[in-house]
Amino acid sequence: MCNLKKFTKEEIESFMPQQHPYLFVEDAEIEGGEVHGSYTIKGDEFFLKGHFPNNPVFPASVMLEALGQLAIVLLMRGEIDPSGKNANKERIFFTSADGVRCMRICKPGDRLEMKVSAKRIRHPIGIFEGSIFVNGEKAAYAEKISLTFDF
Repeated sequence: MCNLKKFTKEEIESFMPQQHPYLFVEDAEIEGGEVHGSYTIKGDEFFLKGHFPNNPVFPASVMLEALGQLAIVLLMRGEIDPSGKNANKERIFFTSADGVRCMRICKPGDRLEMKVSAKRIRHPIGIFEGSIFVNGEKAAYAEKISLTFDF
């Protein structure tokens, strides 16, 4: 049976390579090869000033970034290596995404409920699948998110 690991915003900030203002994971829970996390769109994100003026819409590319960041939480704090090593935050990079679909416009005030599952993690590549929901409605999906990493 896998242990549940929970992380606060402060704990996530302490180990993630991404930092404010480009960190889009506020809390996370890891159980086995799956991680859940969330991010609330505040409306003061720097890119919303131009996307779009007087009609702020959270970019789909940033939703994909948030899923990739949640996958990094799994690489950094999940049990991915039998020796117990975690990935080195300076050696994790996004390589590709396939089967990405956005189904809902996300706006300030929306809480992105995210889930990322490990499909295959074998050094130096991790393959993940991810989804974002807002109020129970699917907002985005990525069939395959690939990250390269090292220890």
